This record gives sequence, structure tokens and C-alpha cells, in this order.
Amino acid sequence: MSRPTVGVSRPGELAAARPRLAVAAGPPLAAFAQWLTELAFAGAGWPELLAALAERTGAACRLVAETGELLAASDGADGPRCAAAPDDVRRALVAQDARRPVPGGRAGGAGVPGGVPTPVRCADGWTGRAVAVGTGSRRLGALLLAEPVTAGQLAFAGAAPTALLIEAVRHESPPPAVRDAATVLRALRDGLGDPAGSPPGPTEAEAGLLRSGETGPSPAGGTGLLRAGEAELLRAGAAHGWRLDQPHAVAGIAYTGAQQRRWASALSWLDRPVLAEGRRAWTLLHGDVEREVTRLRVRLDQIVGGGQVRVVAGSLVTGPARTAVSFRDADRLLRLLLRSSDERPELPFGQAGLAQVLLAVPDERLRWFVHRHLGPIAHRDDLLRTLDCWLATGGSRQAVSERLHLHRNSVGYRVGLIKRLLGVDPLDPQTVAVLRTALAARELLAASEAG
Repeated sequence: MSRPTVGVSRPGELAAARPRLAVAAGPPLAAFAQWLTELAFAGAGWPELLAALAERTGAACRLVAETGELLAASDGADGPRCAAAPDDVRRALVAQDARRPVPGGRAGGAGVPGGVPTPVRCADGWTGRAVAVGTGSRRLGALLLAEPVTAGQLAFAGAAPTALLIEAVRHESPPPAVRDAATVLRALRDGLGDPAGSPPGPTEAEAGLLRSGETGPSPAGGTGLLRAGEAELLRAGAAHGWRLDQPHAVAGIAYTGAQQRRWASALSWLDRPVLAEGRRAWTLLHGDVEREVTRLRVRLDQIVGGGQVRVVAGSLVTGPARTAVSFRDADRLLRLLLRSSDERPELPFGQAGLAQVLLAVPDERLRWFVHRHLGPIAHRDDLLRTLDCWLATGGSRQAVSERLHLHRNSVGYRVGLIKRLLGVDPLDPQTVAVLRTALAARELLAASEAG
């Protein structure tokens, strides 16, 4: 393991970078954990985080990798002479795993499970108690708190792993598997083309690029995987845990907040690879898709803050040749959700209402349908909003008045104008279905064209 380069702020810089502790009213331990996390997002490195922990606990602390390599220290220790014994570190981490409760808490970090953490001895004779730093199958190493330690000091040490992991993300390059997964997702989004009119299948060299995750010019002139056959995509997907020959759906994720660094960190700690593109990201879901959509959103909300993440799922498909359809559906549903005024955080395909059918209709046909049934009022947003509310409330003038903040007489005037311009009664049962569909089609088109 190569020694990561850790930058230390000059005196005076840390104070300016540190966010103020905003949870003073909460428990001291929770407030300290949040403060450290905010400090990490503000750019503090491991030495600064360890210094803050040492100041709070009154005990020196060190951060070591699983191999025993010293990553950072609060007491000025440096170099191989201060490394920890690898066997001690592994033994301490295994012992802590054995005491760990059943997973299911907050994302990130480790905390201190029941029992006394195992001591770890360093080459310079320094000894500390170990707190594991990792999440899921990914582990950075151990945080050591100098002996002797109290239960209270260890509790504060258990609040530090999340902040240390945030800094770890900045030190590591994306794992090759994640890079390859993003490349496979791009290939699935590009699709296999129409077999009747597509170019010949991949050459052996092109298939090798897919297997290795390398990229090259795409048929459209961009970058990404070269055209690949279905069998190659099946094998490439399986390498990342995706059974493309089984039902699956594309999940589209959007971030509406302003903390790009926090968003990038949140995506890197998901339990599945993603294709990240600015404020949006894409991945594949299996099983109970609606439950998985909620699980994804909750996980991300825990890291970036509630109310800043929107998640959708495209149609359920089977086979890599159909994944592009689910990608297209997810993209349009995500645009639709971001335009929605009700601020709901999720929109799986199964809850998309009329859009479930309209997504499969060519845009040209949708435009014709909208023009045919809404043409005379297509450029009157006031009348379109009134019609939408009128249909949603079953023709209640009072309800429309309250929703649109209009006088009841104004509602009556608008509805009368709609009847004259469209030449239909908006409450006729057959007309209601047509107008609802036309309004949904118009909204879907507007979302798609918004970009």
C-alpha cells in the first residue's frame, strides 16, 4: 500500500475552514460526530481530524492501515518506525467484527461495539486501543487511541470514522471495478441497435475492450465502449453483480443541493457501482425495485441531507438489449420528477401513472395528440393549469379557487372559455380521459425537451 499524501493546513487556515458546530442543542457525542463530518467536507485532512479528536479526548491518536502502515498521527509520529504490527491490527479488527451488532444503522463509520477494543502496539513502543474505520466490505484500517483510555474517550473515538472515511475517498483513485462498471453502464445506455439495420457485431479486439473496461470512439463519435454483442454485455455485467438476463431496471438519481463534494462522497460509498454525471447518476436495480428506490434515496439522504435527492426507476426489462429502454424511461421520469411541483422524492415506473403508457409512444405521436386535443389552449398556461385542477377536483369551483388562489367567478370564466375554445365539456366522462391523457403527454414532452 503506497503512503497517501496528506496535506496539513498552515496555522490559521484550519480555523477559517472549520464550520461552526451547528448542533449544540444535541447530545455532545452526536454534536462532535457531526462537527467532525462537516470539518472533513470542508477539506480537513487526517492530521487535522486526529488533532481535533485528541483535543476533545485528551489522548494522542493514530490512524493506521490494515497493513499497519501509519497514515496520520496527532502526536507528530511519522515513518515506518511508528508503524503498527500488522498482526495486531488484523487481530483487533477481527475481534471488533465479532463484537459488532447486526448491521442496520447510519451510513458510514463504525463506532465502538460492546466490549473493550483490542490494544495495538506500534514499532516505537506506543500502544493504543483500536477502533475499526470502515463500512460494509470496505475498510480503511484502525483508529488507535493512546493507552490508558476510558469508556468516554473510546465513545468519542467511535464518532470519528465517518469523517476519516470521507477524507479517505479523496486519497484513493476510483477502483478499477467502478471505472469498468461505469463503462458498462454507458454501453448499456447506448444500446445494441436495431439488429436489422445495425453494423456487424464486435470484432475480437472490440470484445476485448469491453472485457477490459477500456474505452474508445463510439459509433456516434463520442467516447465509451465500442459496439459490443449481447453475450459480451452479459459477461461484463455479471462481473459487477448485474444479472442482465434477469428482470432489472435502471435507477436515475438527481442531487438538488449545492455541496458537490458531499454528493461525490455519497455516491462513492453506495453499496453498488454507479455512472456519475455531474448532479445525476445511474445504476441498475434487481428484485423489489420500488423498495430498492427507497433504500437508495434514504442512504443518500443520510449523507447529503434530507430532501436533496430524487430517485426514479425505469421500466423492468430482461436482457442487455432492452436495458437502453429502461435507461430512456428513467431519464425522462427523472426530468419529469424534477419539474414536478409536489416535491415528491421518488418516482418508480410502477407509480408513474399515465406516463407508464406514454413513455412507449413516439414523441411525434404525442405532439399530434396534444395538438389535436389541447391545441386552442396549448399556449395558455393559465387555462392549462385551470383545466388540470378542474379535472383533478371533479369540477369543484371552490377547490379550484383555493388551489389557484382565484376568485370563484374567475374560475367560472376560465372554465367557460376552455369549453368554448376546445368545443367539449371537460366533465364529460369520455372527454375527461382524453384531456387527462393530453395533459400528461404535454408534461412529459415538456420535461423531455427541458434538457
